[in-house]
Amino acid sequence: MNWSRDWELGVRMAVTLGLLAVVTCVLIGALFGGLTVTARELGSGVFPSTAIEEIGIGATVVVLSIIVYTAFSGDPLVLRGCNAQSVTSAENSAVQQTVERLSQQAALPVPSVVVADTPVPNSYTSGLSPQQATVVVTTGLLEKLDPEELRTVLAHELAHVKHRDAAVMTVASVPLVIARTLYKWVDDRWDWRYGNDYDLLVIPCALCLVVSGAFWLVGRLLFRLLSRYRELAADRGAIALTGSPAALASALETISTQHESLPREDLRSADGSIEAFAVVPVETETVDKPLQLGPNGDQFRTYDRHIYLFQQKIAPFLTTHPSIERRREQLQDIDTEI
Repeated sequence: MNWSRDWELGVRMAVTLGLLAVVTCVLIGALFGGLTVTARELGSGVFPSTAIEEIGIGATVVVLSIIVYTAFSGDPLVLRGCNAQSVTSAENSAVQQTVERLSQQAALPVPSVVVADTPVPNSYTSGLSPQQATVVVTTGLLEKLDPEELRTVLAHELAHVKHRDAAVMTVASVPLVIARTLYKWVDDRWDWRYGNDYDLLVIPCALCLVVSGAFWLVGRLLFRLLSRYRELAADRGAIALTGSPAALASALETISTQHESLPREDLRSADGSIEAFAVVPVETETVDKPLQLGPNGDQFRTYDRHIYLFQQKIAPFLTTHPSIERRREQLQDIDTEI
């Protein structure tokens, strides 16, 4: 196969970044406006008049500072979610040499290669440019794949660098992480409902929860829709580099099977915030049936039943990757063509 430009992937990346920028502006605007209005309404006798607008401005500056720091602080996001160390030629010359050869074929700068010490077989790519790209492989991946399978997985990761979707995903993930962190912090740690300052805190806390929660949900949907398509594009790119669709299909099947057989505590140790960067995701989020009530244990509470049905309906839209079956079908089609 010859490497060809994927225009559909380019359009999807542009649209995703544009929509995420709009949602980010809405989030910051809502925080600024909401906190300023809250301070104005509740500030009589509590906040100095000169500080009313400064509250909203301060919140905006803090959010923007966190976003910029997280995006450009140096280490790729995937390195923050796993125990990774740089590979030297003495430690794993085969992996380094394979990455160097594939990078030459793809006309790319050789990315940094790191190994994460975990039994969960997987690989990741992150970085804001091809010059700053980092490829992460786990010890579990090195143990479970044969050399040809490993070569196709590394080619898959380099295809992300070639397409520059690794950079888009790195940038796109930052506001999602910020929004989710804000939401969880308010929801789990700030016990404002039982404090003495309930009247003063209920509005800003509710505002933070609603705005960050809505931003996270919309951003996550856009993020994952891009992620599914980019995985199919990277599979095609890997075959353009290696010419081995059967080996890549075998590698994906092996990784998926190993995920199913590993103990749940190993899978739970995988950081869910980087699953969209993985060659095969560790699906730790499941839709559990609610407790059944009634004399025969065959009834759901109305509220639980509606929540359960809603979760079932949206679950397919929130997956980070296409199914292994869909990816195998594409690889079989390519195998037939070549």
